[in-house]
Amino acid sequence: MKKWGSHAGNVVENLEFLRLNIQKWKSRFVRKGKNAEKYSQIRREWGIISFAAFLILVCKYLLGDMPGPFSAAGQAFSHPRRLFRAINQMSKKERGTCVENPAKKNWIKILVIVVAVVLLAGCSAMAYLYSQIAPALDEGEAGTLNQQTDPDIEAGGDRFYNLLMVGIDYDADDDGRDYAEGKGMTDVIMYVQIDRDSGKVNAFQIPRDTYAGEDVGDGIKTNTGKINEVYANGPDQENKINNLANKIYELFKLPVDDYVVIDMQAFKTMLNNMGGIEMYVPWDIVTVDKVTGIENTVCTQGTHRISGDTAELILRNRNYSTADYKRLETQQYFYAALLKSLLNDYTLADYYSTCKVVAHYIDTSLDITEIWGLYATMLKVDPANIYIVRAPGGAANINGHTQVYYVDRESCAEILNEHFRSPESPVEAEKLGLITGQTYLYGMNIDEGRTMGDVMTNAEEGEAELAASSEAASPEAAG
Repeated sequence: MKKWGSHAGNVVENLEFLRLNIQKWKSRFVRKGKNAEKYSQIRREWGIISFAAFLILVCKYLLGDMPGPFSAAGQAFSHPRRLFRAINQMSKKERGTCVENPAKKNWIKILVIVVAVVLLAGCSAMAYLYSQIAPALDEGEAGTLNQQTDPDIEAGGDRFYNLLMVGIDYDADDDGRDYAEGKGMTDVIMYVQIDRDSGKVNAFQIPRDTYAGEDVGDGIKTNTGKINEVYANGPDQENKINNLANKIYELFKLPVDDYVVIDMQAFKTMLNNMGGIEMYVPWDIVTVDKVTGIENTVCTQGTHRISGDTAELILRNRNYSTADYKRLETQQYFYAALLKSLLNDYTLADYYSTCKVVAHYIDTSLDITEIWGLYATMLKVDPANIYIVRAPGGAANINGHTQVYYVDRESCAEILNEHFRSPESPVEAEKLGLITGQTYLYGMNIDEGRTMGDVMTNAEEGEAELAASSEAASPEAAG
């Protein structure tokens, strides 16, 4: 916000300069003849001001953020004194009278030339960015998406756009995951749906320990019963994304249009490239050494500037009484902080720099133009219209698999029908591929869901409560 405040001050200063120059030029125009009244100086004055202000904003805050020659081009036209130095080269004779109005023709010529230069530089900049980032974005090991769906279940048509977002963790030492053979586990699984009719975004968080049945597809026996191994160990090793997309459809009947698979290393790299982000941590993040059992406080409750390394520990930590379920709630605060930072603090140059750095960690069915389009769409959505909810359920021991996440089928069907399906096309709970009849070890959790706006508000309230408690405990207050 501080950066945009500075930008706003510059714009005000530039507009005042423009106004003074226009007033000076106004006295040079002479209205003669019977057609003189047809020319409105006020209309001309404010038309020029508006158009010049637009050029200044485009050149200074778009091209000026581009790398290399584009930055120079932006700076060349970024100040009204430079812009009007060229315009002032017109002779007094060319300014003439309003009846002949030769000055109007010269204005048009100059403005057309400037616009052409801006558009050419902008197109060249976009082409440059495309050439730098596009080659690094491809499907990679995730492969080509070809989800198998039930033709009897309505997918929602053109109303919904469904994106599967997956975070891959390659840490073989985490929970003894040697069964993955270095192929990585899906540590984060989030189903994101854009409702084109309402303009809202809904996100469904699927715990990584969700019980997914006794096979990972085509009869291949599971190692743990958890959904996080399906991507790596499923039957389609050429197109691993199909293993997970098909399992998600089997369990939840959720269609997938596109996917983004991100190496969890990308989160660290992205945040480090951004210089960290301001995040409200809702509770102390405490990790436990697996060998010694010694606890270590990674981060205390409160607002901190989170680096990539710290963010990884916060996102992966499951040292809570409700384990994965609480972990997903912690992640919501991270998503809110990241969204707030992207909306308020990031410039076009920052976007370019981050994309270039993390593109190598991403496998996706989207090309660069589709990603930019999707990103632009998301930036237009108010945080109050981004709803996020966790799959309802809790810990259970099922078929010899301990501490898996047992999703409650009835509650899950209600959530999906309310937020992720058309009211005209609900899916009965019996059609979901979720197991039933199991016993929860510590009770069941049902998430009512909330918006990113709610998460941001909760963060502000939590920080205010901490500040009040700290003030009340201070020696000055006690005295």
